[in-house]
Amino acid sequence: MSTVTAPTPASCLTAPGAAGGSPAPAIALPDQTAAAPAVEVAPAPSGYAAGEEASPGIAVSFDNAAIAYGRTTVLRGVHGALPAGGTLALIGPNGAGKSSLIKAVLGLVPVAVGSITVLDRAPAAARRDVAYVPQADALDRDFPISVGQVVLMGRYRRIGWCRRPGRADRAAALAALEAVGLAERARDRFGTLSGGQRQRVLLARAIAAEPRLLLLDEPFNGVDVVSQDALLAALATVAESGTATVVSTHDLALAQVISDQVCVLNGRQIAFGPAAHALAPEPLRAAYGGAAVEIGGQSVILTRP
Repeated sequence: MSTVTAPTPASCLTAPGAAGGSPAPAIALPDQTAAAPAVEVAPAPSGYAAGEEASPGIAVSFDNAAIAYGRTTVLRGVHGALPAGGTLALIGPNGAGKSSLIKAVLGLVPVAVGSITVLDRAPAAARRDVAYVPQADALDRDFPISVGQVVLMGRYRRIGWCRRPGRADRAAALAALEAVGLAERARDRFGTLSGGQRQRVLLARAIAAEPRLLLLDEPFNGVDVVSQDALLAALATVAESGTATVVSTHDLALAQVISDQVCVLNGRQIAFGPAAHALAPEPLRAAYGGAAVEIGGQSVILTRP
């Protein structure tokens, strides 16, 4: 029987011969025979943590936030709010501060001035309810792991690193792969997929975590049209579930399509609001100067008056 083996973290292993030092068990996908755990906990409603109720409010708020590395300020003056269930696009040239802002929302870098609040908590305290999708190229393609195993990793924050994924976890992982159109590749090695497919798998891993806030760093970079459409469809489903989304992108046309609000950055906040306001010529000139940008699939040269 073909199976998917869940990786066992080093912290959960014991020395040879010690109690509990057996190899990690093989975990079958939902369509295969597998023993169910003694107690099954139904998955939480999509977009919310187990035991929590969906509540309206603000997913992320920025209060004049500034981010610095040592004495170097890389971003300042970020002010605005993303409602629960909304989508915020971060745009700006390379080095504008988009990735730094995402790291600050994750609680990985401190806020030097002002504040950032995530799900009514400090960023670091909200991590259990936040999922992050990095760029696929940042991962090692040679690491020997299957697509299904990658997606199952999204469940560990819910079940704990030393617990075996149960039937509900396998079902959530398969549903997430179906959401990105890759359920049939569950047993394939992750490194054999194309860049766009790997990006879809990483989004599936985040969806399987059932977050209340989803962060994506340049998810459309270098992906083919099929994968781009699959990512857009999956993000639409995520939004319908009530999960808030923050996505950084260089594609202004996609920013218009996917977002309720747009934040324009270039070392500082230039605009924050609906796309019609934030993507107007003046904010774009302030962000890009005379650079060429893409709007609606066409290159547009923005020049200062």
